[in-house]
Amino acid sequence: MIKRPSAGHMVFLVAGFMTAGIGCAVSAYMISYTSETSFCISCHEMRIVAEQGWKQSAHYQNDEGVVAQCSDCHIPHALIPKLWTKTRDGVNDIAVHLFGESDPVMMPWDELGQSARRKVYDSSCRRCHVNLTPRGAAIKTIIAHREYLKMKDRKRCLDCHRKEFHGAFREYLFNNSYTAENGDLQ
Repeated sequence: MIKRPSAGHMVFLVAGFMTAGIGCAVSAYMISYTSETSFCISCHEMRIVAEQGWKQSAHYQNDEGVVAQCSDCHIPHALIPKLWTKTRDGVNDIAVHLFGESDPVMMPWDELGQSARRKVYDSSCRRCHVNLTPRGAAIKTIIAHREYLKMKDRKRCLDCHRKEFHGAFREYLFNNSYTAENGDLQ
C-alpha cells in the first residue's frame, strides 16, 4: 500500500521546489549579468582594453552596425563550457585584480594577449562571419578563406586576424601619459 505524504512533507517538498526555482532564476540572472560587456569592463584593466581597443575596432564600429560583445568572442556558447570558462576565468580575473599586477601599464600584455587569443574559438568567429567569401571581397581574402575552409581545424581565424580586436589600447597606454590612479591621460 502506498502511503500518502503528510502535510509536513508536502510543505517541505513545495519549499524545496521553490528554493530550487529561485536558485535557478538567480543563477540564470547572474550568468547573464556577468556576460554583459558593461560588467566585463567594470575593472580599470579591461576598461582600457575595451575603450581604447575594442571600441576602435571593426567589431564595434562597422558599416553593418553589429557590435560584438565580450562574451560573443571570449565565452563558449554551449552551457557547460560556458559555465566552466566563466568560473575559471572569473576566479583568475578577480585574483589578478585583487592580488596581482592590475596597473595597465605594468601588466604583461603580450602574455595576456596570447592567453586571450587561445580563448577565442573559431566557432565564436563563425557565428557572425558566416560567409567568408562574400561578393566584392578582395581576391587575397577569398583565396585565404578558401584555404582556411579546406584545412578544417588545422588553422584558426586568429592565425591571420591578429590586430582587428583590441590592438589600439597599447598605443594609448604607452604613447601617452596614462596614469592608473585616475584611468585617464595627464
